[in-house]
Order: sequence, then structure tokens, then C-alpha cells
Amino acid sequence: MPPTQEIVYQGLSFSEASKLLQKFGPNESKLKKTSFWRISLSILSEPMLSLLLACGFIYALLGDLDEAAALSIGVIAVISLTIYQRNKSERALESLRKLSPQKAKVIREGKKIEIDSSLIVPGDLIFLSEGDKVPADGYLVDGLNLHADESLLTGESVPVLKEETDFYSPGPFSEFQKLFSGTKVVSGEGIIKVLFTGDSTSLGSIGKEMGEISESESPLQKEAKRFTTFFFLGALVFSVFLIYGLGIRNGNWMQAFLAALTFLMAVMPEEIPVVLSIFFSLGAWRISKSGVLARNLSSIESLGAATVLCVDKTGTLTENQMKVKGLISSAENSLFEFNTPEVEEEFHLLLEFSILASKKDPFDPMEKAIQELGINLLYDTEHLHANWTLEKEYPLSPKLLALSYAWNSEDPGTFVIGTKGAPEAIFDLCHFSMERTEHWEKVTETYSLQGYRAIGVARSKISNSSLPENQHDLEFEFLGLILLEDPVRETVPASVSECIKAGIRIIIITGDHAGTAKAVASKIGLEGHTESITGDELEKLTEEELDSKLDTVGIFSRIKPAQKLKIVRGFQKKGEIVAMTGDGVNDALALQAAHIGVSMGKRGTDVAREASDLVLLDDNFSSIVKSVFLGRRIYENIQKSISYILSVHVPIIGMSLLPAFTGDPLFFFPAHIMVLELIVDPICSIVFESLELEKGDRYSSPRRKNSDLLTISKFSLSFLQGIMVLILLLTLYFWMKQKGYNENEIRSFGFIFLVVSNFSLMLTNLTHKGGFISILRSLHSSVFWVFFLAASALIASFQFEFSLRLFGFQKISSDWVLLSIVLGLASGLIWEIRKIRFFA
Repeated sequence: MPPTQEIVYQGLSFSEASKLLQKFGPNESKLKKTSFWRISLSILSEPMLSLLLACGFIYALLGDLDEAAALSIGVIAVISLTIYQRNKSERALESLRKLSPQKAKVIREGKKIEIDSSLIVPGDLIFLSEGDKVPADGYLVDGLNLHADESLLTGESVPVLKEETDFYSPGPFSEFQKLFSGTKVVSGEGIIKVLFTGDSTSLGSIGKEMGEISESESPLQKEAKRFTTFFFLGALVFSVFLIYGLGIRNGNWMQAFLAALTFLMAVMPEEIPVVLSIFFSLGAWRISKSGVLARNLSSIESLGAATVLCVDKTGTLTENQMKVKGLISSAENSLFEFNTPEVEEEFHLLLEFSILASKKDPFDPMEKAIQELGINLLYDTEHLHANWTLEKEYPLSPKLLALSYAWNSEDPGTFVIGTKGAPEAIFDLCHFSMERTEHWEKVTETYSLQGYRAIGVARSKISNSSLPENQHDLEFEFLGLILLEDPVRETVPASVSECIKAGIRIIIITGDHAGTAKAVASKIGLEGHTESITGDELEKLTEEELDSKLDTVGIFSRIKPAQKLKIVRGFQKKGEIVAMTGDGVNDALALQAAHIGVSMGKRGTDVAREASDLVLLDDNFSSIVKSVFLGRRIYENIQKSISYILSVHVPIIGMSLLPAFTGDPLFFFPAHIMVLELIVDPICSIVFESLELEKGDRYSSPRRKNSDLLTISKFSLSFLQGIMVLILLLTLYFWMKQKGYNENEIRSFGFIFLVVSNFSLMLTNLTHKGGFISILRSLHSSVFWVFFLAASALIASFQFEFSLRLFGFQKISSDWVLLSIVLGLASGLIWEIRKIRFFA
């Protein structure tokens, strides 16, 4: 029964729909958002901020409100910046959610009305036609040739023909009777009765499973946590002795606690979280210019460490739209491939009747491809019939996968019929002999293994007679095969080549046939990695057997959603850093579980985007490669930045210990350390962020999963750099003290010297493979701004009475300022002599 007879359906009443809406809730996913207070508490868990709060509290108790206020402002600033960045990503994601359909046509009280899709409830009757997205799960009660594209759920690129079911059927329903939320109708029309809405749909249930999967920390985050924990535990033990020693010596336990907290602040490399945040934020900004949204900022760096990239074939490697790639004529059994602008005469009939076997204004991607090609190649010939009218349509059925259209021709009383469908169905309609059937089945199989989808085409003609009810009652003549292909994206082969050079293994995971996947693998340059395994075979493997298979298998075909997760977990168990690309609900679980999930922005579902770390806004696979190399660049520059941070910490730690050995007042206040570690050092680190990968590092192998953030040699070099600065600073401290300078003068000189030495250590750590002069040519702008900001802040701190009191400074002569600058530059740049000698 065609769905145009909608009057026989009454649908729900408005009162029934209202009650069901209250019972089941809106037809939408329950998206989780992190509250302001949860974000704030997570930020305050950072050790440095906790120490800043503790120091501020002690200063408030001592009555030093200026110092307490300054430390509190620092905490507020860090929290504000972090919340701003997180909200920025959420707003970008919110704009992507708007890509989902908002309206649906339903029957309420016997009338067809349009409502917001969130108001759909179980029991509703929904009209669907070509181009519509299915807004809820349901079963087909009335339809005409309805095909649904379910690639987002199943990974299958071929639309599925749906079967009608009795309106009052209690179920259970087969996959051919049901339609699923988020899928798209590509041809035909129908009415479905809604079974499930919201989180109860197939799409929603996957979202629930995602919530049970814990997200993996990035490798760099683990390394940084291990690095800072090591420093913190060592400093905590030492601070206990510091409190005890100072308390016994001076009897001022409050000052002893303050000295210990200052020491802890000096030891903690708290610049690292700040620097990571800066690098990740700037990295997200850089990659956004290439059409990539970083939902999880650390994911770009993590992608640089990826060793395995699991990709979904349909829509990721391919365009997810069928194109005609060739014609096979029945007359000569010859192949015509479309690499010339003209089609030979023997293929004209095949193209003509493939168009006649399609709608005049098709939505189905396959029919659109056939029509566009036919019009282009047969333009201005007698083989196009725009003036013919459609007399009858013979729809596909599960028993006969062939579609026929009967047209009123120019001859009165004559009908011309064009037919296309599955090759075996066309062979049946044409009454092939066994020998001829076997021959054409072999032809079809040959091209199927090359990744093509073969469609059979036939024609028929009836004069002076009415059209029969069944296609089988017509006499058909076989014309040949049309070869269609979901083509590989143009940029994919080059992108895959770049990934392979970078030491990243590409794994294809698809719901499609193994032959199709192998053909795609060959076209994108994975000829040596085409050993495959099917979902059924995977299901029978033990964990040990799967573990051994993962070393050689490059293609997983006919894979179900849960199996994708199993594959990702298997690679992770082997110690691999796994990136996973996908666009559909069937990819969401694996996207969530992978170290780096990459979803498609235009074509992807909300669930897939929610599960991913990176979103390709333009669905461009080549952007992944840019992200890989940006990730490697970020990691290399973070290493350089941390080498610099470690070296500048050594003199700060040494001067913080000074009171424990001399009994002198604190040389550095917590405010000094806050300025150095949360302002000066991070500003200097911005220069490292803009560095390009050094020569030879682009195609190096991915770093090991548990690799150290700093090697012993780099750690030792950074420590020696810091020791040289400390020795020079201590020498000047005791010399000035002996000459009778007061503690504020000495502190002023020492602080200027330390800021300048930070700048010089930054310069010498810009490169480990040569002198910094060559690097400066491309970084002159960022270095200038860092120097300008540091100099401006330093000058300002000596110009106001409030800042002089806050930092315990005293104005010193220009000669002393010049001397501190010269010594500060020399303390760091002297290492350039060693570097030039080493690399000569």
C-alpha cells in the first residue's frame, strides 16, 4: 500500500503524545557538560596553585595583605584562562550539533503535521521520503521502494532495501524491517511507527556504552605527571627538614613554614602545566586553520606519538558517494573506462537504458551518478528522452533485486522499459542459460574483487498491450553491466604515504566486503598490508590468537561496532598508541577508547563527535597528517622548553635554600617565584612553541610509549646550565653582602640578573643541533615580543611604590643594572661555545 493513503492512519492524539513525552522524555541525546565548579576544583588540584593558596593564607595571617592579594590574583588568572579555553571548545562543538535534523512529519489525530524532532514519542507515525534523516528507531508499516543508507551504523556503503511490516505486529523485527535514528533515506518513501526515542535508540545505546569507557591520558600528560611527582616528593621530604631546622634555629615557626612553602614552589616545575596549556592551545589554533577542531587539546600532541592509525573505509578513505567508473557491453563483452570524453557507439544503449531505469530527478547517489554521466556523454543524441512520461514503476523486492520503469514512448501505444539491479536478478529476468550465467557471474566477481559494484542493465518493449503486473512477465534483453565505485579521496594516497614514512601503521576497519577493502587498500598504497580477517573470524579468536594476528593483519572486514572496540583494545594491549578515525555511531565506542579519536565534522554524528578528541571540520583526511607532524613538533618543542625550565629552576631552588644555611631572610618571596614560574618562564616558552621540526625529525619513528620526557644527557646538561647561573649568583650575593649592600639592593640586583639569565638560557636551548642565530632569523618577531614584555614588566616593577614593597626591591644605579644584564646574558650564552664546538 503506498504511503499516500495516509488518511487510514489516525496516529496518536495530542494528549497521548504529551503524556508519552513526559514519560519517555525528549527525543534527543543527554549531552553531559562539566560544571563551572567542577572545572575550578580540578584546576585547583594542581600542586602549584594549592601552594599559592597556602602561601597567600599564611601572608594574610601575618598581616601582609599585599602579598596575599598578589598570590590570589595569580590563582584567579590561571582559573579564568583555563575555563575560557574549555568554553571556547564547547561553543565550537555546539555549532556542530546544529547540523542534525530539527523537523519531522508525523500523523497526529489523522492529520499530517510538522513538529520538532525532539517532540517525537514512541508510537508516533513518521513520514519519510528521499533525503530525510530518520529521527527515531521504528519499523516500516507502509512503503514504496524505500532504501536507507545505514553506513553510519553498519559501515556498509550500499543502501538497504526495507520491507513492510503489519501495523499491529508485536515483533520481533528484522534488520530489513527496522529503520534507525541517524540513518538517511536515499530513495523511495514510507511511514514508520516509532519504537524507541532518545537514548533508547541504537544511536543512544552506543552513547550509554561510551560513558562506561574511561578515557586514556595522553602519553605526554603521563610523562609530565611522572616528572613533577618525582620533584614534588623529593622536595616534600626536604621541606620537612627545612621547617624543623629553621623553627629550632629562629623559633619562628610561621616563617619556617613560609620558607618551606617557598622552597616547594621553587622546586615544583609548575611551569610545565602552564606551558603544556599554552602549547596545546596554540597548537589547536594552528591546526584549526587546516579545518581541525581539537576538543581535547592534548590530543594533537598524542597523535604525534601514534604508532597505529585505525581508519574506517566508507566516508573516511572514500568519498561515500558512488561514481560510474566503467561500462561492460553485452554485445562485445568489452570494457569502457571513463578516461576519455567520448563514449563508443556500442555503449550508447547501455547508458540510455540505465537512465531510463532511474527516476528523472533522482536522490539516490547511484542514480544521480548514472544520470549525470549519461547526460554528459549522450548530449545532443537520440538516446536521451526528456519528453517521455513514466507510466509504471516496478519496485525492488527482497525476492527480486531489480527495479524497472515503463515509459510512454514517441510511438503511440508502445511502452519502453528500462531495468537495472543486482546482476543475478537481471540474469534471471533475461532467462540466461546456465553457461551464460556462469560466464557473467565470473565477470561480475572479477570486478567486485577490484572494489567495483556491478549493476546489471536490461531493456524491454511492449506494443499495443497493457503493462503486466509483474516484471517476470516481460521479455528482457541484457545490455551489460555498469561498474560503480565509492572512489578514494584524492588526497588520501599522499596522506597515507606520509603516515607510513612517519612510522605509523595504517589499519583499515570496515563493515564492507574484504575484496572491496583490499581494492581500496591497494589504491591508497597499502599493497604490502592486505592480509585480512572478517568479523566472524575475529569473534572466534582468543585474546592470545588476536594478539598474534595483529602483527600481520592490515584489513578487518565485516566488522561490527563492538568488534572495533576489541581491535583498538588489542593494539593498546600490545603497547601501541592508537588513533581511530570514523564518522558514524558504529565508530563511537572505538573513538572513545582510542588514545586519539578523530571524527568527521560534516558527515559525522553527534555521538561520534562527542566521543572524539579531534574533529575534521572539512572531513579532509589529509588534515590528520598535518596533525601528526604538528604533534611531533609540539613534543619536540616541549622537550626543549622543559630543558630550559629545568635549568632556570636550579638557581631559584638554590636561593630558596639559602636561609636554611645562613639564617638570612628569604631572598625570594613567593611573589617572586610566582612571577618567574607563572609569567616570565611561560612567556619565554612561547618562543619554543613557534619552532619548526629540526632537520631529520619529520620522518623519525614515533617515540616509545614510556619514553622519558628528558634523557639523562639532556637532564644533566640542563642541570649544569642552572648550576653555572646559581654559582655566579651566589658569588655576587656574598660579595655584595660583604661590601655592605642591604638585602633589598642585593635582591634587586639578583632578580634582574636572574630574569636576564632566563632569557639567555632560552636562546641557547632553542636548538640542540646548532647555534641559535640561524633559528632567530625565523623567530625574530616572537623573540622581540618576549624581550619587550619581560623588559617592560621588569622596568614597571621598579617604578611603583606598591611593586617595590611587594617584591622587596630597591632602586639601584644604572651601572649595576648594566652589570646584571651583561652577567645574565653571559651565564647562558657561554654554552653556545660548547655547542658550536660539538657540531663543528
